[in-house]
Amino acid sequence: MSGVQVTSSSGIPGSSFSINIRGRGSINADTQPLYIIDGIQVTNGAQTTNILTNADVLAGLNPDDIESISVLKDGASASIYGAQAANGVVIITTKKGSSGQTKVSITATTGIQELVRRVPLLNGKQWAEFALLEYKNYDGYYGTNTYQEKLNLFKSFGWGDDGYSNAPTTNWYDEIFRKSIVQNYQISLSGGTDKTKFYVSAGFNKTDGIIRHTGFNRTSGRLNLSHMISPWLTLNSNNTFSGTLHNQSSTVGAANPSRTAMFLLPGVSPRDPDGNYYSDLQYGYFLYNIPQMLELNEYTGKTSNLLSANDLTMKLLRGLEFKSSYNLDLTWLNEHQFSDPRTRLGSRVNGAIMANATDINKFQSEQVLTYNTTIKDIHRLSLVGGFSYSSHKYHMIGAEANGVSSPDLRLLSSAATPISTTEDYSEWKMAGFFGRASYTFKDKYIITGTIRYDGSSRFGADNKWGTFPSLSFAWRVKEEKFLADIKWLNDLKLRASYGITGNASIGDYVSDRLYEANSAYNGLSGIKPSSIGNQKLTWEKKHSKNIGITAGMFGSRINANVDLYMDDTKDLLYYRIIPQTTGFSIIPSNMGGVRNKGVDFQLNTVNVDGREFRWETSINLSYSENFITELQDGLEELGQYKVGKPITASYVYKWAGVNSSDGRPMYYDKDGYITYNPTLEDRFWTKGEDPKFFGGMENTITWKDFTLSFFFQFQSGAVKYWNDKAVLIGQAADNNLLADMYNNYWRAPGDVTWVPKPVIDGAYPGNPMKYDNNGDTRMSLIYESTDFIKLKNINLSYNLPKKLVKKLKITDAQIYATAYNVWTTTPYQGYDPESIGIDRGNYPQSKSYSLGIKINF
Repeated sequence: MSGVQVTSSSGIPGSSFSINIRGRGSINADTQPLYIIDGIQVTNGAQTTNILTNADVLAGLNPDDIESISVLKDGASASIYGAQAANGVVIITTKKGSSGQTKVSITATTGIQELVRRVPLLNGKQWAEFALLEYKNYDGYYGTNTYQEKLNLFKSFGWGDDGYSNAPTTNWYDEIFRKSIVQNYQISLSGGTDKTKFYVSAGFNKTDGIIRHTGFNRTSGRLNLSHMISPWLTLNSNNTFSGTLHNQSSTVGAANPSRTAMFLLPGVSPRDPDGNYYSDLQYGYFLYNIPQMLELNEYTGKTSNLLSANDLTMKLLRGLEFKSSYNLDLTWLNEHQFSDPRTRLGSRVNGAIMANATDINKFQSEQVLTYNTTIKDIHRLSLVGGFSYSSHKYHMIGAEANGVSSPDLRLLSSAATPISTTEDYSEWKMAGFFGRASYTFKDKYIITGTIRYDGSSRFGADNKWGTFPSLSFAWRVKEEKFLADIKWLNDLKLRASYGITGNASIGDYVSDRLYEANSAYNGLSGIKPSSIGNQKLTWEKKHSKNIGITAGMFGSRINANVDLYMDDTKDLLYYRIIPQTTGFSIIPSNMGGVRNKGVDFQLNTVNVDGREFRWETSINLSYSENFITELQDGLEELGQYKVGKPITASYVYKWAGVNSSDGRPMYYDKDGYITYNPTLEDRFWTKGEDPKFFGGMENTITWKDFTLSFFFQFQSGAVKYWNDKAVLIGQAADNNLLADMYNNYWRAPGDVTWVPKPVIDGAYPGNPMKYDNNGDTRMSLIYESTDFIKLKNINLSYNLPKKLVKKLKITDAQIYATAYNVWTTTPYQGYDPESIGIDRGNYPQSKSYSLGIKINF
């Protein structure tokens, strides 16, 4: 869908994904959309975890149970959800039963997945040669003798008289990553009578991670019921229960397998000559034995979730209906971490254990009155009014202990030394009143107005409530007489809307002055202030304007939508900087603004429509521009933000390449001249992390009983800070490097390259600044373009012939094959240009191939 960018936040099995609808509209507040699953409002993304890296709140939802997904992008369409719809709304509807014979459906899928791409690195010989060259050049500059010391050391390893010719190569990718299995099984039953309809399903998914000893299991069950108690009263109940198991790995520094697969030296091995793991690697800066840690350490989480949407619908009078709904979203999460004493991470404390138990309870209720009427077949009126209420409660209790007598004893009670206990509780509530009126005249003119009045406990006493109105207008131009004779035009509609939506996603108790009671004073427990609070804090509001056109042509063979939008977010939920003489450095405030503007284009065509052959194409294109319109106290620049620049833009030193005469790194100053010592004034602003252009194209080809579909996705106009690159272009003395460092380093005067002359620690005479800036985010060389084109997925399916289906006494059957993340072209050198935010050891995306069968009875 145009204007909607879907990206995975991580390749961790069962992890959350990110949906960005028409740009990033806030600096500090959440920018993810509101999700509605059968009327239940949920928030995508990770639950509040303490051990796991990611445990997606939607991971328990079985995709096979989904009937449809729709997205509300503009403020007018989303405004009925008022204070929760500032980032758009994603509505998910699950499958329901229908009257008639009971239908049974069975689906089974299995496949393999693997790492999409490996970052090209040095082999053992190249690494040792490059490391020795760094020391030799350093000695040449400073008259030291480090080269001979390292040469003797490498010779003692048996790597040859030159210190590198016989250096071995350990393929750390093979040691850490694997090809893994994915399995998915589903059975569902649906049917019913005129009064009672049901849909029941059970599913199981097992996804082994591409990093060894990681993975995800999901067991889910669904029961959707609809029962007509009487002609005027209907009960609906949609319920799903899921249990998930997450097996993950550490993401902390040198213990992160995704990072250290690139950093670990190729000349060292994880095992001794007898095949046993070393506790510490034998050489280098990164000494964690990651294969051993993956096998012996534990990062697990078990989640149970209940989603229950229940309502009574009453037909009071003709056209008048009352719906009373009561929804539950309950989550129980148990996390466990064990650091084995045989590993470097656990040996320091003879084994460490951490356990946390979390429960999250959400209750929602809506009371909605709806009236629909038609007058003289030309006037249609729809009125909606109602009240909503929701409460959210979070509770976590945890403990940590060290010292285990045996690696097989992994419970807290097995540890000798208690370290800490913790308990956390928070709660917030929201209530709102809403109304909507829609009037249609002769199916040509449609005008709709909506208003919500919402209150949140997160805000100050005098500012808890906010008003969120919207107005939209549509004109079906095709219904006018002057277009009646244009046969090739099936539909033409003009649309315009304006709406205000709110955002309260800044955390609980932010507006209150808080105290913490875990402080000690003179040997006694004490209480001290922890945050200053702000009783004036109130809603962040997005003002959305949209105009669009919809057209259908040539018997609906061509359908197009074009939308132009501009969203202004005002009164940002932001932490204002204050003098530290107050005892605090920041205070939560409403200040500043952000603008998103752009164009969404959607085109659907039926290219060929024959008796046995059909070819359809769907293309979506989006242009999106994001920039800050206002900052604190009228400042043009504040920290990492600047008026007129994107939220995610960075202020960095500009890399100018390598001096071809002596191999030294160079930079540009503010006037575009070469310098070896850039100052703060020489920095420039990057494009930002959000693409200016993005979209996709899907083709679906049907021939007889075969269907082939393939989807391309692209984005352009953004850069991302690749944190790992700061290490991979650093020094071979500590870690492995990009293969390009060896292939293209400066060797002699006249060489034109981006890789400077190898020198230990980047210590070039006359260059006070290391060319990789020691990993500082202000160096443009560490930023890379995230432009890409991907063949995201291919699906080929075959419906069994009707004669064979009849013989098998089944309704129908389908065999299918799917490939995901098939091909990518990009200048980005890391694992994946599509990942979100700073790329620092992100769990990589996978490429997968699967086969499946679906049988309906």
